[in-house]
Amino acid sequence: MRSRRLASFVIPATLVMAVAAGAIPAQAAAKPAVTRNSTCSLGSLSNLQVQREDNGKLSIDFGVDMVTHRSGVNWTYRVVDNRSVVMRGTTSTIADGSFSVTRAITPMTGSNQIVATAKNRATGETCRIRIIG
Repeated sequence: MRSRRLASFVIPATLVMAVAAGAIPAQAAAKPAVTRNSTCSLGSLSNLQVQREDNGKLSIDFGVDMVTHRSGVNWTYRVVDNRSVVMRGTTSTIADGSFSVTRAITPMTGSNQIVATAKNRATGETCRIRIIG
């Protein structure tokens, strides 16, 4: 009789725990961001970060921090995902001599190879960085 009472308590409690375990928020199960840093051709630092958002999109953040820390320096940039351009443009550095561009994209099927490039139009300095995931 005692085993029946124990079974009538343990089995429902186990089911509740199993259901609760399946209710973990999506962000808790999300993959962590992948970040790469690299040195550009004249010593500036570039950074690329890719992270899958809760809605399934890829958040891409690409930036450059210049060695000279000058504001108003023009850079052209381009970011591609599996050879398809997903971002391109021209931007200027802010007061600390850096720029950053961010965009959320719908990922391609299979693995994604994100390649970001930037060029300082005045000095010709180039940056190239990639993440495969």
